[in-house]
Amino acid sequence: MTKRHARSWVVPLALLGVVGCTNAGVEESIEAAPKDEQVTAWVPGKPLPTQAHAEGTEHTLEMDWVRHGGSVEDLTDHSALIVNGRVESTRFDVVRAYAQSKTEGQLSGEESGISSDLPVTIATVRIDDLARSSLELKTASGGVIAQGATVDVMFPGGLLSDGCTLAPADNPLPKVGEQAVLFLTPQGGTKPLAARSMTGVYAVTGGPLGRVLVQDGLVQGASSSPHATAIQEHVGQPVDALLDRVEARARAVQYMGPDTREEPLFKAGPDEVTAQSWCGLQNFGYKWCRNPTNVTFTDLTGTRWPVGDSMNAWMYTSVSNSLYLHWRSSGASDVTVYEAYYGYNGWYGYALNSWSGTCMTGSTIKLNNTYYTGAHYAKTVTLHEIGHSLGFAHHGNCNSIMYTDPTQCTAALTSCDAQAAGERYPY
Repeated sequence: MTKRHARSWVVPLALLGVVGCTNAGVEESIEAAPKDEQVTAWVPGKPLPTQAHAEGTEHTLEMDWVRHGGSVEDLTDHSALIVNGRVESTRFDVVRAYAQSKTEGQLSGEESGISSDLPVTIATVRIDDLARSSLELKTASGGVIAQGATVDVMFPGGLLSDGCTLAPADNPLPKVGEQAVLFLTPQGGTKPLAARSMTGVYAVTGGPLGRVLVQDGLVQGASSSPHATAIQEHVGQPVDALLDRVEARARAVQYMGPDTREEPLFKAGPDEVTAQSWCGLQNFGYKWCRNPTNVTFTDLTGTRWPVGDSMNAWMYTSVSNSLYLHWRSSGASDVTVYEAYYGYNGWYGYALNSWSGTCMTGSTIKLNNTYYTGAHYAKTVTLHEIGHSLGFAHHGNCNSIMYTDPTQCTAALTSCDAQAAGERYPY
């Protein structure tokens, strides 16, 4: 079989979040995907679902965060509101994204009638201590930010229509009673369906990075070890010491605005690891179980996201593979790609994968327009998220487009990626 080039466009996640309601011990199969292969979010206003998960099917949420590492000072500078508070309640909601179009004459936005819902969880947090409050910020009820008031904090992940809950493994959903220092910024972006407004709704700066757990007055660390560098020296120490440091910084430096960054133009150097299996690109333990590997993509993004070009890049590398990625502008596919202004919530993209045994059954990619900084950014993020939808995890550096923070790398696949694709999807 000879590969044909898919349509191209000339236009400018390492940790697993696994759903708990699964069945283990299912043998690998290349039969048709289970009926819930394109899992949807539960929509507020509908009856709460009971667990009706297809046997043997699991989901993973590969969230890619904008910030990695940093310091308490850096977090403070980019956070408009910093509180030590306790979660009083949680509720599920969704943020709805409508299809955009690259095809002339095809309807976009709400007129398209095509949408996808991002599950989110909103935690109501009672403020015990207030370390910073910049701008004219409001509480969840529209009042003044102060000790004893409440704010709503939105987290990615929530309730699915099959009764499962889903969240990134490095940023678990908040629990009632959880105490934490939260570095926050106004969420902005598209309003959740059940929310009356975005007043008093905030997002955690850098996702897991800006969520510092506290127990018995002592700092417990970040919500996951990869994001613990900023507060490492405070772990096991009284939370008051951390708050004092934040307050001192807040007095000295004004709030620098949302968590944005300039577009880098880095390239992998010539002495980097070459095309060898030991280049270190890991996979999730599942893949598309087809040979040849025909996978269809429905691209419901506008012209800023080069989905077609990125699909071509994964197919046509320096190492042959059996990938045949087919582009579509509408209709049902194995992988569906959406874009929306999801807000300053700390992530630029994610892939929600479904799998059974060791075989992928479906994937949904979401790209966050809020952080868009140009063609280089769009290409690296799109390539990276498509890599997740092919079953690849994160790499430790720019030897791979699957680097934890791919926007720091060249907007192209490397020899490491080519080798990994050839090994994972051989002829």
